[in-house]
Amino acid sequence: MTSSRLHAVPRVPEPPQGDAGLVAVDRALAELRRGRAIAVQDAPARLWRLVVPLETADVPLVSHALAQSGAALLVTGARAAALRVPCESDEVLLLSLPPGLHADALQELGRHWEADGWREALGMEVPHATCADELSVAAVQLAKSAQLLPALLVGEASTSAVPPGVLAVRVDQVARSGKPEPDDLLRVSEARVPLRQGGMSRLVLFRDRRDASEHVAIVVGTPDANGVVPVRAHSSCFTGDLLGSLRCDCGEQLQTAVQRLHDEGGGVLLYLAQEGRGIGLANKLRAYQLQDAGLDTVDADRHLGFSADERSYAIAAAMLHQLGFLRIRLLTNSPHKVRELRARGIDVEEIESLLAPPNEHNERYLRTKRDRAGHLIPEDGAAG
Repeated sequence: MTSSRLHAVPRVPEPPQGDAGLVAVDRALAELRRGRAIAVQDAPARLWRLVVPLETADVPLVSHALAQSGAALLVTGARAAALRVPCESDEVLLLSLPPGLHADALQELGRHWEADGWREALGMEVPHATCADELSVAAVQLAKSAQLLPALLVGEASTSAVPPGVLAVRVDQVARSGKPEPDDLLRVSEARVPLRQGGMSRLVLFRDRRDASEHVAIVVGTPDANGVVPVRAHSSCFTGDLLGSLRCDCGEQLQTAVQRLHDEGGGVLLYLAQEGRGIGLANKLRAYQLQDAGLDTVDADRHLGFSADERSYAIAAAMLHQLGFLRIRLLTNSPHKVRELRARGIDVEEIESLLAPPNEHNERYLRTKRDRAGHLIPEDGAAG
């Protein structure tokens, strides 16, 4: 006889308490990338703002958000400066919108980055700017984490219920996602791979459980964990590493570093998923267009709304900790990398230059790294 009892459907377990914020932020990033609105709440979850990503949202959603009370344009201080709005570079600002602005015009702004187009759409007048609250600052952090242009349409802060179907994320969850902890980095897999410059090497893949980004440690040869290990922290560069672009020196530095580690009998190259100094490939290509129009690397990134360098080396330090390489000789000309690693418990005992000859396409890029980013580059050299 067949039992008439229904089998209970297993209950899906809730994520551990410490992971709840990471799950919420991950979902919020996905919503923004898909062009959907989210709500950012304060920590007690009483006050919230509607947030719409102008780069990915469609006209009906922009029109809906534009009709909300207190709708404003949310940008970074760097972006506001490109619009000639007086501000400090590290501010996050709410800019007033002119009356009668159509949703399609505002949506179009989110997909362009030339200052003149923005100024025309905003009425050719300097918008009224007010300092953003913590809800808006968190919204900008989310846009950057999603590698979208930090240009958002936001509604007035509200104490009413968050509309049905709108995902809400709290500012404390956003803050947590931006501060990696040691157990956020998971050692996932590894394999032996023969490299043209590095001989037989070991590739160890790590996954950041905050955003599922993957970073690889290339262990060349047999580095001595009890000694001072040569290390290169290399941010991924699709155009330079894979295509051999001459606009930067990344590809040549990558191959040179692996060869040098091999020649020295062993070392580690950390290949970090930080394209375009952390702004992503789409925004790096936008910055290239701005550089073609006359801006240098730093100003192009700021023009888009980003800082001169959006990277963190917390992941690099965590990788070295897990691999057991705590005393290193760092192959770089960047004092920023040295400071970041030392602040995270890595003993950088020596610094070794990693130079590549300049060419006609990257001379200005290298000068900017030296003169504005503080890289220790000789007049005829290149930087790591």
